[in-house]
Amino acid sequence: MTHKRLNLGFQWEAAGNDTPESYHTMARLSLAVNGYSLTRNEDGWSRTVKDEVLVSLYPLAAWFASSWWRLLHEPHPGKGVRPSVSWRMAHELASANQGYVWPTVMFATDGEGIQVWSSPSDQNMEQSVRYLNGSSFPSFVPKDDFREEISGFIDAVVNRLRDCGCTDTELAALWKLVREEFADPKTARLRTFEAMMGYDSQECPQALLQAMVELSDKVGEESLLELMSALAMGKEFGLCHEKEIERFSQLQGVEGEPNIPGPEELNPAGESHAPWMLAVQDAKSVRDYLGWGLEPISNEKLFDALGISAATVEQYTPENTSRVSVAIPMSHRKMRFIPRKKHPTARRFEYARLLADCTSQRHGDGWLVSSDLGTFRQKYQRAFAAELLCPIEGAKAFMQGDYSESAIDDVAAHFDVSTTTVISLLASNHLLENDGFSGGNGAWPYLPIVVPA
Repeated sequence: MTHKRLNLGFQWEAAGNDTPESYHTMARLSLAVNGYSLTRNEDGWSRTVKDEVLVSLYPLAAWFASSWWRLLHEPHPGKGVRPSVSWRMAHELASANQGYVWPTVMFATDGEGIQVWSSPSDQNMEQSVRYLNGSSFPSFVPKDDFREEISGFIDAVVNRLRDCGCTDTELAALWKLVREEFADPKTARLRTFEAMMGYDSQECPQALLQAMVELSDKVGEESLLELMSALAMGKEFGLCHEKEIERFSQLQGVEGEPNIPGPEELNPAGESHAPWMLAVQDAKSVRDYLGWGLEPISNEKLFDALGISAATVEQYTPENTSRVSVAIPMSHRKMRFIPRKKHPTARRFEYARLLADCTSQRHGDGWLVSSDLGTFRQKYQRAFAAELLCPIEGAKAFMQGDYSESAIDDVAAHFDVSTTTVISLLASNHLLENDGFSGGNGAWPYLPIVVPA
């Protein structure tokens, strides 16, 4: 029997004397991702360890329903960025609160699916329940699986309350509204835009929402959604960000006409679900197409693939002070590249990332967008650029089994990439230990919300 990618299991159990909504939805709850229990806990009273915890499902269902659009469409702002309180309340399960001790779990989309972070309870905090499991890396759950499991869970709670005579609950009304919005493509599109800008449902200023809808025709909807999330970086998107997007069109940039293979030449056998696997495959295909082998790529070769002279790039002073780099399609396959990096090594990597976005053509005819987000698109770009500029087989041949700090410095200089890029490549290929999202402190990227019972 195969495990569901996300499993919210429960058994109803009468307990307590709280409000009818809470009393009728008391249950033994279990939460597992890819077969790994996130609710495994030690009961502080009985000193027993189990995979279920006694809680009311009403606050959890209400939290899922109120956070529905943001969970599905608002990504994590990226490594090293502390999200706003609003972001955390919409993505961290502990926000369900109402006096229960919830597992430390966080959900955030990467554009293709839902990433799930988890962390064990802080041993220094005295709580009635101490959760034992965490993970070194975020787990991945396909969006369809997430929607199916969460909607089924909320339906079960609403039906339980109805069967117990609680028909006019806030949860029932909220979930009815969410279902109606989800069923209407036009309304669902608006809710998606709001969520990507960091707003709860129907809280985005209407003028801003309408401006973004109109701008999507120019930028491309998927690219605009990436831009909004990247510019907001875990905060609410505002009018200043709208003007920032509009300013891109006024910048001179660097014009080029990429000379690269199309997607049909890169992936004739289909795609992988993992962004890094797909990216590495594509980067190798581009190297083969351009005859680069495993040798270092000169600036002349790299920029020639984008239809730009190296001299033009070196003479150009970036006008872009944004958090995002873009390339805007022009006529006759030409692109106007608007980079933001100034350091020569960082600049090479940035252009390689834009080449990745141009190569994959997964995003229609919209703008190319490169940012610090942790979305599928940005992970793909980073992995592609790393393999393109510093192919792992070339790095291994150069290092001859020596993965010391000095050897990493040498191979970084040889391929003209940063040491961070080399370390990431070696870790991704299991040649160095990978410390995960947080830089050494487990998967959780910052101090999680902990609500005492």
